[in-house]
Amino acid sequence: MFKRLSALIAVVLTLALLLAACATNEASKPTEAPQETPTTAPTEEPTPTPEPEVTEEPTPTPTPKPKINYEGPAFICDLEDDTLIAESACTYEYGTEGPWLKIVTEQGDNNIIFRFGDTLYTEDTPIFAFKYRIGYGQSVRGTNHFYAIATKGGPVPQVGMYNDIDFVTDLEWHIGVFNLDEAFPEAEGEWVGMRFPTVDTVGGDFAIAWIGLFESEEDVAAYDAAFNEVYGEKLVKAEKPKVEKKEAMPEKLVDSFEDTVFDFSDCESGDALMNYESMEWLPALGTRASTFVEVDGNVMLNLTFDAWVHDSLVEAGKGFTAKFDFMNNGAIGGNFGGFIFGWGDENNSGRDFYENSYGKDGVNSLVGKSGIGFDFRGGNKLYIYICQWNSETSKRDVAGVDIETAVDFDAKMVSFVIDDDGTSKITVTADGVLICTITYGDAGLLDDAVGYNEKYFRSVSITDGEGNEIVKSENALFSVYDSFAFGARARNLLIDNIDIKTK
Repeated sequence: MFKRLSALIAVVLTLALLLAACATNEASKPTEAPQETPTTAPTEEPTPTPEPEVTEEPTPTPTPKPKINYEGPAFICDLEDDTLIAESACTYEYGTEGPWLKIVTEQGDNNIIFRFGDTLYTEDTPIFAFKYRIGYGQSVRGTNHFYAIATKGGPVPQVGMYNDIDFVTDLEWHIGVFNLDEAFPEAEGEWVGMRFPTVDTVGGDFAIAWIGLFESEEDVAAYDAAFNEVYGEKLVKAEKPKVEKKEAMPEKLVDSFEDTVFDFSDCESGDALMNYESMEWLPALGTRASTFVEVDGNVMLNLTFDAWVHDSLVEAGKGFTAKFDFMNNGAIGGNFGGFIFGWGDENNSGRDFYENSYGKDGVNSLVGKSGIGFDFRGGNKLYIYICQWNSETSKRDVAGVDIETAVDFDAKMVSFVIDDDGTSKITVTADGVLICTITYGDAGLLDDAVGYNEKYFRSVSITDGEGNEIVKSENALFSVYDSFAFGARARNLLIDNIDIKTK
């Protein structure tokens, strides 16, 4: 009985386990999603998202330039046509500051060519004119000319193909005028353009409002009046730059002059100066025609259209003694021939003491943009000048004087001695005769002098051999550093036995 009951219980338990397993398996199956009844309705197209509207700005219609009410005969150059302009060592832009072309000088042979875009005849329009303004402290050197460009030539450095005007530098607008036949008599054929100079100083500002060719100067005045009716209020005066000066130091500064006597005994007659250098002394070349010559058995330098320069400046306050033999050996012709000392490092790029920096070619031209110069003008005549900043004209010029001495500089070699005590006084003697005494002081910066940032002695006075003051300047550009150079322009200067020593 017990056995049958046990078997029955076992059967019941087995059935219970089987039922539980089946329930577990059914619960673990995933629930199937109900099936949708298929439809025959067409699929709808999705509604596109509209693109944002792009509103294009209309191209602005350029405002036409106002008409200048002038009906007279004239040809007016187009200053906004770059194809008619060719610049050298300068940049230009039109109309960024006002209704004019602004020309900014760079380093080098700075000039700018304006072509007319047509061929013109001087019998029709013989008067060439332009309206200009020169920036503060700027000037145009006497060797940077206007050059004719005609169908038979130009621009070329040929007399009759170039000319100049006396630029006004008061910061206002002015008109420059040429009668083409009179000013450029060698310009043959039809006129096609003109080469302009630009101002000297790097970064200098030269502005041109208009350029034209006219029948008469009356037409020039009439056109300018019509131009001013339209643009007169916009042609503003140039302004003085608002710049606080900081002292600049020379790039080439040494502690003394080279301790060498140059008697040129190492040269032969006919040797070229351009091939001769000695440490700090070197040639600054113009035409490269200067040579060494033999005179009475001595070889000496014959300086013609070049310069012989101590290229570095010497530290301030030491003083020096310069000795040399000198003779003026040829026609004067109005060009500089002599020596200069006390020039600063700036504004004397290339030490071009053969190059005219003041005055016109052949009309008392002078060299140097700072320092004190001695120009020999035949026989016993001498011109002594102080480079200075002229506050009234806002540009560099000179304070100078012609003197006659007891020495004939053309007759024979003359022995010079120049003695600088390093503090306040320089004496200049020739063959023992006192030529002049220079006193100097008030070292500092010239605040108004554009491009001059080194220290200069601003007060310089020169007295003659008898003690009479002959010239002075209170805005002198006489460097606190020592320097020396010999220069010539179309001259013949004999120089020998150069001995310059720092004290």
